[in-house]
Amino acid sequence: MTPPPYPLPLRMRKAAESFVVEDAGGVSLAYAYFEEDPSRQGLVNRLSGADAKALAQTIARALTARDGDAG
Repeated sequence: MTPPPYPLPLRMRKAAESFVVEDAGGVSLAYAYFEEDPSRQGLVNRLSGADAKALAQTIARALTARDGDAG
C-alpha cells in the first residue's frame, strides 16, 4: 500500500459557487461547481448545491480509500 501523494486528512469547504476538496496543506485537489438557480443550471451546465456537495464528498472518499477499498 503506497501513501497518497498529498497530506491527509482531506477537507471540504464551500466557496462562492463551488465545493472544494483540499488536502491538509490547503492545496485544492478538486472543485465541484454548482448553481442554485434552477433556471440557470442548464444554461451554465452546473449541478445543484446538494449534488455538488455529494460529488465533492465522493471525490474526498475516493482519494482517501486504501488499496483494495475502492471496489
